[in-house]
Amino acid sequence: MKVPQFLLKAKERTERFLKGFEWTWTKAVVFCLGFGFFAVITMAVIPSFWMYFAEQKLGWSGISGTSDWQPLARDAVAMGLATGPFITVVVAATIMQNWRRKLRGASSDRPAGGYR
Repeated sequence: MKVPQFLLKAKERTERFLKGFEWTWTKAVVFCLGFGFFAVITMAVIPSFWMYFAEQKLGWSGISGTSDWQPLARDAVAMGLATGPFITVVVAATIMQNWRRKLRGASSDRPAGGYR
């Protein structure tokens, strides 16, 4: 299977960025501000809107734990919407950190430094 040329160029640009990236205070503060907005919107606003939509528009109101499937489905989707972005960010950060270590020539198995 042949990989499209634009994906190869995107991978090359990403690897170049990851290899040379260093945190500064400014980059960290800007990242944390952006991540804070991302977290509030994806982990609070969107699940809240889903609960409103499911109860008001779909009629899936009621108490969870009853024999009715609608409140259970409503709550399951809300929990997926609340935890999904956090898990995605943690997994993506881990993958990118290990990728960065490999690009810099370090082993991705065990980071250097610290007490052993």
